[in-house]
This record gives sequence, C-alpha cells and structure tokens, in this order.
Amino acid sequence: MTDETNQQHMVSRRSVVIGSAVAAAGVGIGAAAAKVGDTDDVTAEDSFTVVDNRGKQRFLLATAKPPIILGGKTYPPQMRQGPDASYLLFNDENGDEKGGITASSLGAQIALDYPNGDAIHLGANWEDAPAGAALTMKHIGDPNTPLEEATHAMGLRLFADTENGTGLTLCDPQGRPRIQLRVAMDGTPSIAILDEQGAIVKQL
Repeated sequence: MTDETNQQHMVSRRSVVIGSAVAAAGVGIGAAAAKVGDTDDVTAEDSFTVVDNRGKQRFLLATAKPPIILGGKTYPPQMRQGPDASYLLFNDENGDEKGGITASSLGAQIALDYPNGDAIHLGANWEDAPAGAALTMKHIGDPNTPLEEATHAMGLRLFADTENGTGLTLCDPQGRPRIQLRVAMDGTPSIAILDEQGAIVKQL
C-alpha cells in the first residue's frame, strides 16, 4: 500500500493510526472533517482518535462529553460525570480508559482511573462556588466489578477554596471522614477526630 493510499485510508476511517506504541480511534467516536495536508499535519473538527494497529483506541481528543470505554464495552456519554468540555483521554493497550484531562469555562481537571472507576482527581474551578482547587483520592474497591455496580469510597480530600479555607480530610476504607485538618477563611486552625457516625470525639 503506497503512502498516498495510506493517507486516504486514514482519512476515510476518520482516525489516525500511528502504530502499536501509540494509538486510538474508538468505538462510537470518530474524527469529524479530518484531513492530511502536504506536510502530514492532521486537523479535525469536534473530535478525533488515535488507534493502534489492532484498531484499539489509545487517545481521544473531543470537544464534547465522549462515551466511556471500559472492559471492552462502550458506555454512553451520559454516564460520564461533569459538563461538556474539551477532553483529552488516555487508553491502555486494551482500549480501556485510564485517565485524561478536561477543560471548560467552569474549570479544569486531571484524572487517573482504576479499571472500573475514578482513582485520583486534581481539579480547579473558578465559576461555581466555592471556587478553588482540590485533590481527591479514592479507595480502589473491587477492580473486577462492572462499572455500573462499582463503588470507590473517598480516601482523602485536600482543598483550598473561597468558602472553607484550606483543609485535609482523611477517610476510613468505607469513605467516612475520620480526621479533619482545617484553616478557616478567618485564619482559625483546627484538628478534629471523628467517630464512625461523624461525631467529633477529639478536637484541637
């Protein structure tokens, strides 16, 4: 197959194939108006994907909320949390989503995923109250549970925002807050230890 034929083939599939090391053009998402220019630049409107030589999605760039690919199954965009935004998604060698970056007029976020759900979020928002930044980490749960049934309890939350000041919450494996460190907006510091029901048992 000639280089020219290869280029035409890539455009007709509305995806970009660059080999087994890097790739993606997935199920339910295509590249709109993709074209290959004289300098081999590739441009697209709305979204485009990069696939490996087996057709597995490895990267996706989209301007609207895309579907979720996990366990070889494609889930509708409505199952994805958050607003429509600019998305850059990363997929593993099986095509399953493992994280990504989103950006919208409300904020931006970097996410890393477990096999069946969210693991780490680092985000900033400036439109909705309270505005600020936060890092959250979740317990892994059962990685073999289907996405529809999977639960991942909160492990910790570190934040700085315009309403609560700064703080760190440490949770038990069930996601219940057990230790809270705070510096309020007026500068007042506090440390609280909570029981399983959320009642404060010790405070400084």
